Amino acid sequence: MRPARPHLHPIAEWAPWTDRRGRLDPLRAAVFTLLLLPAGWLAVRGWMNMLGARPLNAAIHVTGYWAAWIFMASLVVSPAKALLGTPNIVVVRRMIGVSAACYAGVHLLLYAADQNWRPLAIVTEILVRAYLTIGFVTLLGLTALAVTSTDGWVKRLGRNWKRLHKLAYGFGVLALIHFFLQSKADVSQATIAAGVFAWAMIWRALPAGRDRGPVPLIGLAFAAALAALAFEWAWYRFATHVDPLRVVRAEFDPTFGLHPAGKVLLLGLLTAGVAELRGLAQTRFGAGPGFTVLVYALGGLVGWGTGLALGWSIEDLLPEGTSVGMLTIASVLLFALLGLARHRLRVAWQRRLLDMLWAGAALLPVLEMGTESREVGMLDAALLGAGALVLATRLWAASPAAAALLVPFAGLAAYQAFGPF
Repeated sequence: MRPARPHLHPIAEWAPWTDRRGRLDPLRAAVFTLLLLPAGWLAVRGWMNMLGARPLNAAIHVTGYWAAWIFMASLVVSPAKALLGTPNIVVVRRMIGVSAACYAGVHLLLYAADQNWRPLAIVTEILVRAYLTIGFVTLLGLTALAVTSTDGWVKRLGRNWKRLHKLAYGFGVLALIHFFLQSKADVSQATIAAGVFAWAMIWRALPAGRDRGPVPLIGLAFAAALAALAFEWAWYRFATHVDPLRVVRAEFDPTFGLHPAGKVLLLGLLTAGVAELRGLAQTRFGAGPGFTVLVYALGGLVGWGTGLALGWSIEDLLPEGTSVGMLTIASVLLFALLGLARHRLRVAWQRRLLDMLWAGAALLPVLEMGTESREVGMLDAALLGAGALVLATRLWAASPAAAALLVPFAGLAAYQAFGPF
């Protein structure tokens, strides 16, 4: 909620995708779209009867899951601002926090619908069941933070505003407890969320200026992984009859891939790597083609890294006979060619178009795994392939070599879209 701007159209005045002057803000628009995706895909799945035998119960879990993760995302905005040197990123923190409260509110409404809108039954369940009590208190807290996040409340509360919003850390703890209790048998996602929360909190405790070097960030990654392991141990020690030492030993067993604490460690190390890339960009190497090629090539690992870190699988969504390893290698090589193409371009709008194509291609496997839909992946890959060919024709006059480098990338997208099942 921003101060009134009488010369702006009402839509531009309140639209979350505009800046304070009412102009389209690409960052706000992109984040707003990403925040809407889970709700939109849930609505599509519900409309197409893809939510299983108990669709309402599935929707309750999905909205709660995203409420927790979006809230965790709001806590890493400040670290991202410092580590990436992008002060403008803080403009989306309010949007992310309010979205978390909205998802939590829908989570409660769906639960009320599941209880046939019986107020007495709903209140009784919330009072009797501890995990519902904790979840309801968390919702009240997030709602209070969302309501007081406006510019008007910032002015009214003055210095007390920051004190009030520091309560978000306490609500984060309650949200994690609710996440664990709601997860019941499989607490892997809750454990990863606990590790991310620990990372964000430990980062805030580091002395100013000591939160950006490689050594502190690597140490922070290990500390967050240990915190996640401690959360997992505590859960199995006090909430189940499973031997917690057995769970701890399983964390160090590579037979079944990365376990939750290992995934938190991987996320922390990747964060340290991204911070180092940002520092490298300010060196002489950062001005040359090698840096652009390196950064673009890493985009080919986004799908693999996300799937590994979050425990998502893409094998069943790929064309029959496709090797994930070979596809990842091909993606890295073709993304590197895109980076070389970008370096050959000299006009800002041409580079921005190529950046958008690269970002869309990097996020394609994440979207495909998140939606668990081969059809969504096929559609997106087809759009990316078509976009690459259209962009190649636009760039031909400026740089035939750069345009030619887009053709093999379009071929990979076409294979992902129309390859054999």
